[in-house]
Amino acid sequence: MEKRFIVFFIISFAIIMAYPYFLEKLGVVRKPVPHEASEKAAAVPATPPVETPEPAVPSTPAPFPAKDQIIHVETDLYRVSLSTRGGVVSRWELKKYLNHAQDRDQDEPIVLYQTGDETPLAPLTVQTGDPSQDQELLQAVYHTDGEDLKLGADHPEGKIVLTYDDPSGERHLSKAITFHNDRYEIEVEVGPRGFRGNYRVLLGTNFGIVEWAQKGRYSGFIGPAAMIAGTVEKDKLAKAGDSVRHEGVPAWTALEDKYFLSALIPDQPGVAFAEKTGDQAETAGIEFPENSRQSFRLYAGPKRYDRLASLKVGLEESIDFGWFFYGSWALVRAIAKPLFYVLRFFHGFTGNYGVSIILLTLCVRSLFIPLMHKSYKSMKAMQVLQPEMAALQKKYKDDRERLNRELMDLYKKHGANPLGGCLPMFLQMPVFIALFNVLNTTIELRQAPFCCWITDLSTKDPYYVLPIIMGVSMILQQKMQPTTMDPRQAKLFMFMPVFFTLLFLNFPTGLVLYWLTNNVLTILQQYITIRYIDKRTSS
Repeated sequence: MEKRFIVFFIISFAIIMAYPYFLEKLGVVRKPVPHEASEKAAAVPATPPVETPEPAVPSTPAPFPAKDQIIHVETDLYRVSLSTRGGVVSRWELKKYLNHAQDRDQDEPIVLYQTGDETPLAPLTVQTGDPSQDQELLQAVYHTDGEDLKLGADHPEGKIVLTYDDPSGERHLSKAITFHNDRYEIEVEVGPRGFRGNYRVLLGTNFGIVEWAQKGRYSGFIGPAAMIAGTVEKDKLAKAGDSVRHEGVPAWTALEDKYFLSALIPDQPGVAFAEKTGDQAETAGIEFPENSRQSFRLYAGPKRYDRLASLKVGLEESIDFGWFFYGSWALVRAIAKPLFYVLRFFHGFTGNYGVSIILLTLCVRSLFIPLMHKSYKSMKAMQVLQPEMAALQKKYKDDRERLNRELMDLYKKHGANPLGGCLPMFLQMPVFIALFNVLNTTIELRQAPFCCWITDLSTKDPYYVLPIIMGVSMILQQKMQPTTMDPRQAKLFMFMPVFFTLLFLNFPTGLVLYWLTNNVLTILQQYITIRYIDKRTSS
């Protein structure tokens, strides 16, 4: 029986890993549409420009300073630097979220964007598709009457207006940016005039992607994403020709990693796109009709569910509760969301996510008590039948069909189920995977302490104490279970705790805590069953 479980586990794991690949090969999953192949089909809708009064432009534009200026904006949540050179964001820093600094005395704030050689496109960059116009807008020094903003409870809102007029007075571009003290989103209004062709507003290279090094390490999707017609599209640019345009009206387009993101939320229809700008460098944005005045919101901050949901545009769907290894799974999502809500409920009165995980495990485990008891009884019955099974195997060793028939008659006669021992494990796997996703992708668990040396439930145990204890608990659990294995199978099965321990060494500590708690509760149930229920039944 246990040998069959090992084979079942290996096959299931292989199916999970290969499933997205075969879906793509069979054409069930559509690849993102490359820019070249869909440019005509995804053309910007010919909507008339929004009629908004333009500010009067003097016939002889005033000269702009040759040197750029940095405008600083600080709220209770973030610090932003705006450069008048190009009228763009040069730095965006979060005050409430820190990076653990290994070589410094203090942790440092998360920086969502910092101008540098590896980030050539800054947030709020405007492009028209004409190289000369784009260069002009990139190098121009914008005029501003604004000063540094310091927002707080007594001054909750502030506005910066950046304007550019070319020397001839033919081309004009304004960017009005409104900041709020208690929100991560800002409002932006862009007003172009005199430019040829549709124009694009960019998020900036890697704006919101904090740690590219985590890509591919069970961290969920990292890169550009957009919500089109209620569906979240994740753009894998390496497979899509380095450029993607999306048909349909976008609710938002974003750059995201596991915990943070930046997103453009347009008020008017446009076309969402994403592009590679270099090695591990990507950008996204929205294209608007020629010379139309547009307003949109820019969110730049943590992927906290409540904050994203409050925007009412589906941005909370960027938190993929269905993610597992290399794809998104509807079953995992259906289980993970309720688990997330229950976990937050427990945290509301415990104040500790480690304790909340233990309470959540108790709730989940209680649902499986009847099933686990039935599984134990089935394994016990199989153990009792072991001598008769061995005799049948010896008697019909040369007649496989007769052997299977005799074994099935034996199981039926004694009410034994050879698959009973596997069923609880099989049913718990979706819950385990869903909880893995919750603990690994929700920012609520980021740097959440438990006790003693465990200061971050979202990362691995630095001393590997919990994984080792978990492995020991699996060995003890095996010792208490009825077994039908021969000595060779028993030796093979003893490698399972070793395999799981090695697997869990780099898993989030919160997940290891869940599995350890689950093992302890299983051992406790087995002890009660052996000590009291079995004795009462046999007497």
